[in-house]
Amino acid sequence: MLAVADDAKGRGGERLHLWVTSQEKRWDAPFPIPQPGEPSHADGPVVVAVAWFEPASAAWTETLTGSRCEAQVEAAILLGLPRWTSATHPARVTTWGVDLHATGLGLHDPTGHVFAYGVNEIPSTWTTAARALGAVAAVYGVGPRQRAGHPEPLPAQRLTEARRDGTVAAAWIPLLE
Repeated sequence: MLAVADDAKGRGGERLHLWVTSQEKRWDAPFPIPQPGEPSHADGPVVVAVAWFEPASAAWTETLTGSRCEAQVEAAILLGLPRWTSATHPARVTTWGVDLHATGLGLHDPTGHVFAYGVNEIPSTWTTAARALGAVAAVYGVGPRQRAGHPEPLPAQRLTEARRDGTVAAAWIPLLE
């Protein structure tokens, strides 16, 4: 599985989907906001920075039990980033991290290596939200394929489908600065 994931990583990077969401935008909020023990929102709704690293090239494979899975997502799960299904809330994971670069974001695994890197302009609203919480709602995985002749759905809509399919891993992880 890890060899398949490494091969897929060599074929391309990740698409980076970024958005900012709050309690007031439930349709756009894939993470429960705030979690118990999270900062108070006495000054208004808590705003969360969401970063979805989506492999440009999926590496579908079969497990020993015959079920179909995406190898890169399974590698992330093996390294401690929890699978994120429709029935679960994302955990807080301190062994992973996201750091800002001039050209995008890096997702660091527990060894400190860059597991994923996405190139994108980082909006100041996203950076402000990430710094305010000191954490990012980070997602790694593949969404459903775009249907020919249809407009690309919003990332939050695609993420809902990916959670249902079990093809994403996610957690609240620290912003590394």
